[in-house]
Amino acid sequence: MRKLLFVLPLICLFAQVVSAYEIKGQINITDDWQPRIYLASIQSPENLFVASPEFVINEGMIDTDGNFVLSGQDLPDDSRFYRLYLIRSNSFAIEFTNDTRRNFIHLLLDNSSQLTIRSQDGSELFAKIQIEGSEGNKALAGFEDSYFLKRRSLNEINTVAKRDFQSQSLNRSIREFVNQSEDPMVGLFALYHIEDRETDFLRNSNFYFDFQERMKSSYPKALYTSVYDDMLNNLVGYRDLVCEIPKITKPWRTWIIWGEALVIFMLCLWIWKLKMRQREEDSIDYFQLLTDKERKIWEGLAAGKTNKEIAAELFVEISTVKTHINNLYKRLGVSNRKEAISLYNSNK
Repeated sequence: MRKLLFVLPLICLFAQVVSAYEIKGQINITDDWQPRIYLASIQSPENLFVASPEFVINEGMIDTDGNFVLSGQDLPDDSRFYRLYLIRSNSFAIEFTNDTRRNFIHLLLDNSSQLTIRSQDGSELFAKIQIEGSEGNKALAGFEDSYFLKRRSLNEINTVAKRDFQSQSLNRSIREFVNQSEDPMVGLFALYHIEDRETDFLRNSNFYFDFQERMKSSYPKALYTSVYDDMLNNLVGYRDLVCEIPKITKPWRTWIIWGEALVIFMLCLWIWKLKMRQREEDSIDYFQLLTDKERKIWEGLAAGKTNKEIAAELFVEISTVKTHINNLYKRLGVSNRKEAISLYNSNK
């Protein structure tokens, strides 16, 4: 019994040591960068390039030779994505650069991960690294190296058509990497780099459904499996919205189509009536509709004469002229002197 009491604390201590994670290594940095390295959590693959100090879970110093160590026991036991990154010397803001001096890498870690990371061939930061202790993280690093190299080439293309072709080629290479990945979690990381996943899903929906089965088979209770399910549901909803799919097309789509057709028909009918009315107005001989005296009064109005001048010219009372003018307006379909003059000028 005494021996058991003595052994139990040793077992607990050993379990604590084993369950602790450690990330160590050596990277080449210049004075442009702070000699401090950060480890941040990523709650969803959608946030691979979302930066915030709130996500930092560990940080450590980098000595003059570029050596660093990060360790702890506070990671979840299941594998999740994390970001290891540096910050520029003249900035407190987190920014990611993916040029030849990439200042970040992504890792797949759990609470027992033991990794060693080293810069290769004199490269700076994480541009070219070697990872020991995890085949999955080796594959992850290899994917990022290849991806960002292709992204830089894509950004240099200056024609829309060629850029679109190269973008599709990049997405195709990502899908091939996903299918070849032994660990679906590594494949999931790559899958979230596909640009315009809505369009890619329309073209390659079976790929997305097949990968869902892989995730459920390998990681049935993982956080990222449910996150992927939500993403796939959104993609299916997008497909249902934009495509005519048998047995999935929503009834309201038919209503909208019929409503649009009715609106178009009413507009065409309205335009036709306007043209017919204009044609009828153009064919009317207004001078034939008027009496001799009304025509003379209309001519007087067009000449700018006053009612008094028209009355004197026709040898009638001003009140008689006003009566003729009112009758004239009714026959011409106008409501005032200005409209009557305009109509006269367009028909003389």
